[in-house]
Amino acid sequence: MDKEQSDKRREVRYLIEAGATVELNKNGQIAHATTLNVSGSGTLLRFDEPVQLAVGDEVTCDFKVSYEANQPLPYWGIGNVARVDGCCVAIEFALGCLTPGVSEVSVPATSAKS
Repeated sequence: MDKEQSDKRREVRYLIEAGATVELNKNGQIAHATTLNVSGSGTLLRFDEPVQLAVGDEVTCDFKVSYEANQPLPYWGIGNVARVDGCCVAIEFALGCLTPGVSEVSVPATSAKS
């Protein structure tokens, strides 16, 4: 990525490798992935093999992140697939909880966290 493209990013991306469970909201299909990077506005995921996701699909992502031993943090996000490139999928978040200590957010009636 060139400098001009990286300057267009809305937020800093953090290189974090964590497990993720992705649910396709329209049919409940679930797939497991690993994060490549995460920001407040989205994430880039790597799946072991290509998945049946398309740009625009609404998904719910649950991340396996721990701050203290055996105490997972409530990290999740609802968003839309922004890009699919082989086994890598970019998700743009519409809402979620990506901050330790904050586990409740107001979920619009059109998109409810399962």
